[in-house]
Amino acid sequence: MAISNNPIMQGVRGAINKQIVFRVVNGKQIISAYPDMSGVKRTTRQKKQNKRLIKANEMVAAIKADPVKRDAAQLRLNVSRNKLHHALLQEQLRILSEQG
Repeated sequence: MAISNNPIMQGVRGAINKQIVFRVVNGKQIISAYPDMSGVKRTTRQKKQNKRLIKANEMVAAIKADPVKRDAAQLRLNVSRNKLHHALLQEQLRILSEQG
């Protein structure tokens, strides 16, 4: 992990090719290796939640792909176009939690 004072890199955040990560911690620019998450063991509850989120995202993508469904959802949820994804995701997660 290195701390950068390079003015060109100030404010840069994110990863490059899953090899280098740029982040800002306590006002300092930090450059580090991309984290290896292959050894992470998820709990049963985390796995269940990940499956719910994947299913909800698939439903949201299907709604947003169809212009008629997308416009109907925007009117139903009473949100602007740039907030539609989050509102749809929240709605789908609520529906999935009610189902079981």
